[in-house]
Amino acid sequence: MIRNLRLMAVAAALVATAVATPRSRAEIPPPAKMAAGVIVSGRTSTARNVETAWVGQEIPKTFSGDRLKNCPKFSWWVSRHYALKTDYPEEKARFYLTLLEQAYPFYVELFGREIPGLDEKRMAVCYASSKRGLRQAMDSDGMAWDFQGGGITFDGLNCSYAYPSGDLDYHKRYIVLHECTHLYQQCLAGSTYNTPPWFFEGVADALASHVYDTARRQLTVCVLDKPTTTDFFDAGMTKLQQPGVTAEMIHDTGDRGGTARGLPFLLVHFLMDDPDRLQKFRLWRDEMFRANKRDRCLAESSRLITELFGPWSRINADFKAWTSARRQTFHYAEWGWEQDADTPWSYGFAKEGRLSETDVFLAPGDKPAYAPWRMDYPLQPMSPLVGPVERGTAEPSVGCLIDFSRTPRKGCAGLGMGVILGPSPPPRNGEEGKTEGEKPASGVKVITIGPEKPAGPAAGYLAVLVDKGEELVIDGAALGMKPERTAIPAEVQGAMAAGGHQVGLTVRIAPAALVVTLRARDPKAGAPAEWQATCPLTAAQRQRLLAQPLALLSRGGRHGVTPYFDDRRRPEPDLTVPAPPNRWRNPGDPLLDGLYHAARRLGAKTPASLTALREKMRAAADKDPAAQQEAVAAYEKAIAQVQKDVESCGAAAEAVRAAVDALRPPAQAGAR
Repeated sequence: MIRNLRLMAVAAALVATAVATPRSRAEIPPPAKMAAGVIVSGRTSTARNVETAWVGQEIPKTFSGDRLKNCPKFSWWVSRHYALKTDYPEEKARFYLTLLEQAYPFYVELFGREIPGLDEKRMAVCYASSKRGLRQAMDSDGMAWDFQGGGITFDGLNCSYAYPSGDLDYHKRYIVLHECTHLYQQCLAGSTYNTPPWFFEGVADALASHVYDTARRQLTVCVLDKPTTTDFFDAGMTKLQQPGVTAEMIHDTGDRGGTARGLPFLLVHFLMDDPDRLQKFRLWRDEMFRANKRDRCLAESSRLITELFGPWSRINADFKAWTSARRQTFHYAEWGWEQDADTPWSYGFAKEGRLSETDVFLAPGDKPAYAPWRMDYPLQPMSPLVGPVERGTAEPSVGCLIDFSRTPRKGCAGLGMGVILGPSPPPRNGEEGKTEGEKPASGVKVITIGPEKPAGPAAGYLAVLVDKGEELVIDGAALGMKPERTAIPAEVQGAMAAGGHQVGLTVRIAPAALVVTLRARDPKAGAPAEWQATCPLTAAQRQRLLAQPLALLSRGGRHGVTPYFDDRRRPEPDLTVPAPPNRWRNPGDPLLDGLYHAARRLGAKTPASLTALREKMRAAADKDPAAQQEAVAAYEKAIAQVQKDVESCGAAAEAVRAAVDALRPPAQAGAR
């Protein structure tokens, strides 16, 4: 959220000074002397050596000038690029600064260049541990704003304010990542209002939609398809089902006051997740910043977009084609879920004793196929306690690893099957539903899932749950089955307790029965302890389990439920090896950027050699590393002649100079 100081009546407030303590004075390390050691590999950064320092009541030099003041119970912390005013304890303060340093290279990538002056000044962030604390901190800075939750970044003040308006760690990280996207744009371009709302909210939500891996200290940004709230992909795809939604409408209406935030998110991904559109999107961004038309930025944006991408009719058609080929995997159906790496963690205390639920729009009967946009975050190896899992076979199987370690022997967790609940994925039996190569298995009748909960026994799912680590529960009442509870053998229970309160759950849909396998392993033992149970199925019950989606379920505890649903994801390369900060890890991306900028400056005078080289580089951008490297080699061989052709192309001298500058190596080129 952003607010412009020029449009607000800000109440004056007394500046409060914190009471001195033995730690109330500290030296402020110069920004340039602090390490911000992160390894960037594609869209993932790994924290290695990120220095943070407590500086007490010494106010660091920031892009906010002298506007920020001290506040009781708050102190200042600094890292290389950020100054944090907070009442959080030391561990949290250092964590959020480290998180922002991990995100910093992606802010630079998103906006095209670094902010001048960062060797002397820092970006200012105020993160309070409560709404009351945030109000006090804002009062100390002479600011006032009453909002229900999340964060706010004041245009003209260059400071982001936030507090945790929820319990989920994902939400707490999302808030600061989102607000600091606005902060970076303000410090770099002077304002967020020189771009339309669909852009500044869309890119903030896109970058802040992330997956964090605590064990590896890895942050992955710009994730399209992930579980947990807030899921802008699921929200946007649901909104697209309403009539009249086009790219032009999203451009003109922004986020409709926050009621349709998923739509700008989708428009931004449409522009960023294709090599050609990404380069044109960067041209649009840079020219919008240069134009700086705060009062007429929407008209300027529309003019530039149609100049770069073609008429709105074409853009709308391309957007529809792109979204029609996408399919969300997850739907956050019932409170509450977290995510750490590949593992969703439940806050399994939903209202009225309901099961916490995240729907997974993968059906056991569907033939799986690799799709680069499906669950586009780093893949972890499958647990040896689960499997084999395979969908689209004569006897498909799915599974999950259940982790009771945070609340041992409390509550239940597991899988839902044959789900008919809540908003649906795009229908798999329609033209737009045949997405990304996944098709229904032969002979499987696809049951259409409507947006409203259907009445009668068809609603719900078959639940396969491990209760307190002591019993296996198979509850198929929604399918007309009698619920069953069976005690888990003592050997398996003992292995679970010795193995960190983890158990593998594998479910196979046999021709006439559901076959459930539990495995747990005592680290001191050899092979895992294993136990199997069966439950008879009718033909109609089996068909529903094959055709309908799955769900992750939990109740009465905080449980990890790591799904293994044969999604055909591919492991990332070694994320501790540096790679360019783009979706395709393309080393030629900065060179391609220069070619697009040069051609834009030259217009009709662009030499054929430059156009040919640009097309070769573009065609390789999203290909395998060998194709990318081949294109880079071709660039290095051809660029000298391309530069000569540019110098003699007959364009205006100023355009030639700008094009030559764009074609210089990225470290030497000026601001584009």
